[in-house]
Amino acid sequence: MKILVVVAFLLFSFCAFFYSGDFFSMIDTNITLFFEQIRLPIATELFLFITDIGSIKYALPICIGVAIFFLVKRKWHDVVWLFLLFYSVRQVNYFLKELFLRERPSYDAVYQATHYSFPSGHSMNSAAIYGFLCYLVISHFVKSNNLKIFVLIITILLVTLIGISRIYLGVHFMTDVLAGWSAGFIWLMLFITTKKNFDKKNSFYRKESFR
Repeated sequence: MKILVVVAFLLFSFCAFFYSGDFFSMIDTNITLFFEQIRLPIATELFLFITDIGSIKYALPICIGVAIFFLVKRKWHDVVWLFLLFYSVRQVNYFLKELFLRERPSYDAVYQATHYSFPSGHSMNSAAIYGFLCYLVISHFVKSNNLKIFVLIITILLVTLIGISRIYLGVHFMTDVLAGWSAGFIWLMLFITTKKNFDKKNSFYRKESFR
């Protein structure tokens, strides 16, 4: 996992430093225009739904539903971690957008999105939030390795489609999405590592108290 975090950091750094260069700017533009040319009404409706899954409109109710389930299972500390991640990743994304101040594509977007473009908030937030939900589900409720792999694949597919939807709809460049996935994955790994260390220390103190 450490190697993946390093790769994600390098990818984010690469996108951040080179997206404004002529060569990569041309690639970004050509990919955006390609998706614009292949739009179909049914695909547009599908991607509008997929992109909504990456927004607070869907992500928050899903997290609330999961939180209620975890509270019933008396796993309240997981609920705390979930909402800490939910709100913190959104704040970090806002900070990064204000840091880079990249304007959104000025082509034929399906709708007008607000705020700056880099990194993609939908991509970053969905990678962190749905990634953490996947981690919680696999950690607590899935025993079969095959089922764990299946849940992981479904999560990766969902996050990938959310990112692609942002390019298809014309509200983000490819480098925005790549940077969003990278930053979201880094934030996810930071939270998972912190949570594991916290749980380990908590477990140690509980064992000590019963001696």
